[in-house]
Amino acid sequence: MRVTRQEMETGHRRIVEGASRLLRERGVRDTSVADAMHAAGMTHGGFYRHFRTKEDLVIEALRQAFDSFASPLEHATSPGAVAAEYRKLYLSEGHRDNPGLGCPMPALGSDIARESDAVKEAFAAGFQRLIAALANAKTGSPQQRADAAMREVAMLAGAVLIARCCDPATSSAVLRACRD
Repeated sequence: MRVTRQEMETGHRRIVEGASRLLRERGVRDTSVADAMHAAGMTHGGFYRHFRTKEDLVIEALRQAFDSFASPLEHATSPGAVAAEYRKLYLSEGHRDNPGLGCPMPALGSDIARESDAVKEAFAAGFQRLIAALANAKTGSPQQRADAAMREVAMLAGAVLIARCCDPATSSAVLRACRD
């Protein structure tokens, strides 16, 4: 049975979206190709019509995950207001409690450190996108804005990572302290 180009693209997008969520929930090593295909409502055998390797899927899933976090900041008409709301949402209990829908940095940082250079490059590109987007909401020279954005992104990701690892009271305290 022949599949149209549009059906192929729709299937591809479903695989990437499902894998992106699963990777953030389970990690790279604990998400199999079969898991990603199942999440997309497809069979394992169809994977190689879309990707050469699992690494290719991980790279594309990382790009999709970072895109969902960088895009609102990149397209903001009032960067300062959007960045403030972004911080509030990032440091929320909802973000902490839903890693599959959250930022890939706190969910996958330690996993990515053990992955290939190509996967690390995709992660670094996403990180740089967030920094560039947040820098638009900062003041000072270009270097000062980039440094301030880098500090903020590191604090945001670190806060959520630590909050996910702690008891409920400590977790909420970490998020509150960084939000305030």
